[in-house]
Amino acid sequence: MADGRPLRGSFVATPRSPLCSALSCHDGSSMKLKKLRLIPEVAQLYSHLESDFEKEIYTAALRNYCSMGNPIRFNNFAFVIRELLTKVVDRLAPTEDVKKAKWYSKESEDYEVTRKQQLKFCAQGYFVDTVLPDWVGEEVDEFIKEYVKLYRKLNQYTHISEKYKGLSPQKSFSFLKDLAVTFSAILSTLSDIKSHITEEIEREIHDVVFDKLMFESHEALIELSGQTIVEGINIEGYWLSRVEPEFIIFEGEGCVECELNYGSKHDGVSMSHDVPFSFCLVSKIEKVEELYFYEQGMYLDNRSFYE
Repeated sequence: MADGRPLRGSFVATPRSPLCSALSCHDGSSMKLKKLRLIPEVAQLYSHLESDFEKEIYTAALRNYCSMGNPIRFNNFAFVIRELLTKVVDRLAPTEDVKKAKWYSKESEDYEVTRKQQLKFCAQGYFVDTVLPDWVGEEVDEFIKEYVKLYRKLNQYTHISEKYKGLSPQKSFSFLKDLAVTFSAILSTLSDIKSHITEEIEREIHDVVFDKLMFESHEALIELSGQTIVEGINIEGYWLSRVEPEFIIFEGEGCVECELNYGSKHDGVSMSHDVPFSFCLVSKIEKVEELYFYEQGMYLDNRSFYE
C-alpha cells in the first residue's frame, strides 16, 4: 500500500464457504474434527504451537467444540482454549523477559507484568516503539484490543450459566475463527517488524561492510599475492539473527572481487579471484541505524585459492 503498511486479514467475519457452512450447521454428523482442522484460520494457529503438549491441548479443545450433542460443548472448548492461550503467551513472553525490555515500566500494583504488556512483547519483542513505524504501534494496539475482547468472552463461557450455555453453531463458529485469527495475527507481527527493521537499515549495512573491506587491510587478502586490489564487493544476503534486550545482531555473507598481482611492474602477471566472506553486525536496540562489527566481525575465507 502507499503508506508502506502490509496487507492484513480483517477481523470482520468473511462469507462462509460451503465447508464453513457445513461446519456451522445444526447437523452434528457434519461437524468433524478432521474438517475443522482444514479451515485456514484453525490450521494457522497450529503453526504457532511449539510443543506436542500444546498441539494436543488445542486438538482436545477442538474435539470439545465438535461434540455437537453436548449443550455445553462451547463452554468446554472455551475453558480449554483459554488455558492454552494463556500458556502460549506465558511461553512467548515470560515475565522476566518482558521486564528486560527498554519499553517496559510497571503499570500495576497487583502484577509485575500485565497481560497487555505480555501481548505487546509477543508482537514486537524487545524492539522499542521509537524504531518502529506508526502503523506497527497502531496494529499492535488493535491486536491487543481484539485479543482482550475475545479473552473476556472466553471467560464468560468458562462459567456455565443459562445466559452462556448453548451458544448457536453459527455464533460459536464465528467466535472460533475470530479467536484463531486474532491470536495468529499478534504472533505474526514480530516477523513483519523484523523484516521492516532489516529493510530500513539496508543502506547502513552495505556501507559499513564496504568500508571495512575497502579501507582496512585483511590478512586473508594480503597473503594471496604481492599486491591484492579489491575491485568489487558483493553482499549476497543478510538477516536479523538475534534480538536481545540491549542489542540487535545481524549476520550476512558475500564475496570480494580481487585482482591478484605477481612479479615486478614490468614483468608481472595479474589474475582475478573471488574471496567469500561472512560478517556479523550489531546495533543498539534503540538506534538500529548505528551499526558496528560484532566481536571479530568479519571472516574472509581464502581456502578455495589453495585448492
